Amino acid sequence: QKHVHKIATELTIILKGKVLMNGVEYNEGDIIIIEPGEGTDFKALTEVENIVVKIPSVKGDKYLV
Repeated sequence: QKHVHKIATELTIILKGKVLMNGVEYNEGDIIIIEPGEGTDFKALTEVENIVVKIPSVKGDKYLV
């Protein structure tokens, strides 16, 4: 579901597979940076392995839109 972080920057690294985020297809090796206040969604198009890092990691900083 589409969400936004008000404080954290979210980095998503696609290790394997294909995903759709904000209508854009990303593949293995791609790094996606979502800035605070920028909404995002996530749909796996294939089997996916990814890493998500939020900087700073703030409990409760996820708001559905």
